[in-house]
Amino acid sequence: MDCLLGAAMNLRSPAFRLPLPLAVLVSSACGGGVTNAGGTATDSGTSSDSPVTESDGAALDGGEPEASTADLVKIPLSMCAPAVVYTAPATVGSQSFQLLVDTGSTTLAVASSSCSGCGVTPEYTPESSAVDEHQTASSQYGTGSWSGEIYEDTVALGSASTPVKLAAIDSQTGFFQSFTCSMQGVAGFGPAGAALPGTNAYFDDLVASAKMPNVFATELCDGSGTLWLGGFDPSATTGAPQYVPLTSGALSKVYYSVSLTSVTVAGTTVPIATAQLPDSVVDTGTAGFLLETAAYDALTAAIQNDAAFTKAFGSSFFTTEAGGVACAPSTASKAALDAALPPLTLTFGSVSIQAAPTESYLFPYMGEAWCSALLTDPSVSSELPLASIIGSPILRSSIVIFDREKNRIGFAPHAACP
Repeated sequence: MDCLLGAAMNLRSPAFRLPLPLAVLVSSACGGGVTNAGGTATDSGTSSDSPVTESDGAALDGGEPEASTADLVKIPLSMCAPAVVYTAPATVGSQSFQLLVDTGSTTLAVASSSCSGCGVTPEYTPESSAVDEHQTASSQYGTGSWSGEIYEDTVALGSASTPVKLAAIDSQTGFFQSFTCSMQGVAGFGPAGAALPGTNAYFDDLVASAKMPNVFATELCDGSGTLWLGGFDPSATTGAPQYVPLTSGALSKVYYSVSLTSVTVAGTTVPIATAQLPDSVVDTGTAGFLLETAAYDALTAAIQNDAAFTKAFGSSFFTTEAGGVACAPSTASKAALDAALPPLTLTFGSVSIQAAPTESYLFPYMGEAWCSALLTDPSVSSELPLASIIGSPILRSSIVIFDREKNRIGFAPHAACP
C-alpha cells in the first residue's frame, strides 16, 4: 500500500487541492534501504528492451501457453474514492473483509477486534482454526503505520484459498483513512522478499499450494475493476500485450521494478530513467504517478501549454496553491476529454504504451471534478533509488499482467470498462 488521498476539498472554488498523498512503500525498504535479498524475483535473461508481444493463448520463448480462462480466478474490485486505489473481497477464516490490493507490499494485514483505534468494521477475531505464531509485525507507511500479532489462518480471494501467516492489526496511526468504500486491511501482492519477518505472501502460497500459474493481472476502472489470479482474460483486451522485463538487482527482490525510459505528451518527451536512478516501480497501491520534480515540472508544463487543456481547465491548473493534488470542478465527460486532450505515451526502451488523458494524467472525482494523477514527492528518490512510481491512476490505461513466471510486466489495451 503506497499512496492515499484525503477527502477534504472545496468544490466551490475555481480550483482546489486534495491533500498531498505521500509514497507509502513497504516498510522493509522505507526503514533502511533495500537489504532483503531473500526474494524470488530474478532477471529473466531478457535483458534487451525489445518489444515482446503475445497473441491470445500463444506460447512465447518456448514457454507454456497462457492459462485458459477456465483456470482463472476472477475477483471484482471496488475503487476507494477519492483515492484511486482498489479493494477486493476476502475471507479470513470464516470472516469477510475488503482488503486493499497492493503490489507495493507483500504482507497481508487486517484490522483486529483487539484494536481500539482502528475505527473500521468488521474486524478480525481469530477463531479456533487460527494459529497464534506468538510474534508481532509492524509496518511504517508514508500515510501511517500499524503493528499486530501474527496468526496463520486460511485466506481466500474468490475461490482461491490458502493458509497464510498474516498480521492482525491491534494498533495503528493514520493507516486507516476515510474513503467512500469499506477497507479493513491490505492484501500485499508484491514479491516474497518484501514480506515482513514472520509473515508470508498470499499469492506465493497460493501458487505453491494450488499449482496456479505464477501470473496475476489487473483491470482498474473508474469505480470498479477486476483482479485475475492465474493469468488474464484475453476477451477483456483489444490487442496483444506488450511485455517489459523486470529489472534485476536488489530492488527487484521487493518491488516490481521496470525501466521507464521516458514519457511523452503534447509533443514533449521527458526522460524518466537515468544512470543514477534507472528503476520505476509498478504499484497498484499508489494513488498517483509520482515523479522527480524536474520530470513533473516538464510534463505538467507541456500539458498546461496545450490549448485544449487550457480551455478545459484554465491556465493555472497545476499551479493553484502550494502542495497537494491539483483539481478543478468540471462535468466534462471522459469521452469528451479523451477526444480533445493530448494522450500520454510511456516508453520502456523500444516498447511504447499510449494512455488516454483520463487514464493517465487525469482522474475523476465523484463526478464533479477532474484531478491530476501526476504528483511530485522528494521522497521518491531520497528514500529509495527510484526514478518514479507508476501508480494506479495511470495503470487504468491497460490490462496490467504481472507475469512472475517470466519476470516481466505486460501491458494490453483494454476494452471499455463497464
